[in-house]
Amino acid sequence: MNIEQQFLKTIKKYNMVKEGDKVIVGVSGGPDSVCLLHLFNKFRRQLGILLYVAHLDHMFRGKESEEDARFVETLCHNWNIPFFSDKVDVPAYAKKSGLSPEDAARRVRYEFFREVKEQVDAQKIATGHNQNDHEETILMNILRGTGLDGLIGIEAVRESFIRPLIEVQRADIEKYLEQENIPFRIDATNLTTDYFRNSLRLELIPIIRKKYCPHFGQSLRRLSEITKRDLAFLKQETERAKANTVRYHSEKVIIDIGEFLKQHEAIKYRLVRAAVEKLSGDVKDFETRHAKLLVEFIENASPGSMIDLPKNLQGIKEYNTFILSKASFDEIPNYNYLLNVPGEISINEIGINIKAYIKAKDEIKITPDTDMAYLDYDKIESNLIIRNRLPGDRFKPLGGMGFKKLKDFFIDEKVPRLKRDQVPIVESKGNIVWVGGMRIDDRYKVTGETKRVLVMEMRKI
Repeated sequence: MNIEQQFLKTIKKYNMVKEGDKVIVGVSGGPDSVCLLHLFNKFRRQLGILLYVAHLDHMFRGKESEEDARFVETLCHNWNIPFFSDKVDVPAYAKKSGLSPEDAARRVRYEFFREVKEQVDAQKIATGHNQNDHEETILMNILRGTGLDGLIGIEAVRESFIRPLIEVQRADIEKYLEQENIPFRIDATNLTTDYFRNSLRLELIPIIRKKYCPHFGQSLRRLSEITKRDLAFLKQETERAKANTVRYHSEKVIIDIGEFLKQHEAIKYRLVRAAVEKLSGDVKDFETRHAKLLVEFIENASPGSMIDLPKNLQGIKEYNTFILSKASFDEIPNYNYLLNVPGEISINEIGINIKAYIKAKDEIKITPDTDMAYLDYDKIESNLIIRNRLPGDRFKPLGGMGFKKLKDFFIDEKVPRLKRDQVPIVESKGNIVWVGGMRIDDRYKVTGETKRVLVMEMRKI
């Protein structure tokens, strides 16, 4: 099968494009991307697509980089293809971000491709990755200590990105360009061993093929296929586990701890990575050690414990749930309000409204609604203070055996740490009379001797 047939076969096999698609082709000027553009140009009418070219000058090679841009622009002019270009100081970006030159270039380049895609409203972005790139990527990931996902290598299709040459060898591409007399640029940096990928391609892989495994590339591709198959099963099981374990919100992910603990360890790791990806858009820089730390935190940390994670995420473990959030768990500011009786007041810090009024005992019917409080007003006879909890707070819970620290009361009632500051404390003359929405103080309960009842209603604003 020649390269043209393989190109069309791969597009059909992975359903890469459909008639009417606008396709951005990333072209550096090197053999792979030029070959890709040539093939798309040759078969664009047959495929029924519109072509655009995106070229980014990474500013690694000065004048040579500028000549690459002019070469690609001329190629596009000759082939009547719209051309988009930009230049970014990737060496400066790599230094600032702490990324390797390769990773920095990739990030900047893909961001540029996405910008062009949005500009022309394209459906696909095609890159010139070939079979050798796929094999090298798998080996690179192994040496870096990858998980299963890294063993897949370069996927033929990922989101809007397509790689029609992913099943073509680099040598066949260069041979085809020579036969068709198609010019291309040579990037001198690809011939040095200063970069990780180049070192693997020029030094390590030839040694492995010569001394240990003549079919090394085939072995890596087989590993990739096996991994894809097994990962498909793991993803299926992860989705099944998510249904009962995870709830997604715009700024946070809530994990049911009981259901989480039932899962196999492999699924736990995938669940926490999925939670991070949901909030951050990707799991880049969220390494295996971070996932391990998070899984162990959910399993072993005490309720109320918090954890800081990469990608500006925070987590807090409550009694039955773990919350992972993009927003920080800011403490509610202190508040202290005077509530006249009768009267009404809004506590904006926690988003509630409290209303207080007095009724004769025979005019009311006590209900079990926890957002209502019924107190013997003759034991209070004062206005009320509404405030948030304070260290050392104690009261005598209705039906309890005696006084209890408010902190211990919250622990016994399994009130999550995040919600404790949202509970208004109502006091009179220095004594807590009602832990809002939860329990009144036994000393102020309505009895047979009560004449006037203080009724309080708490509602969300």
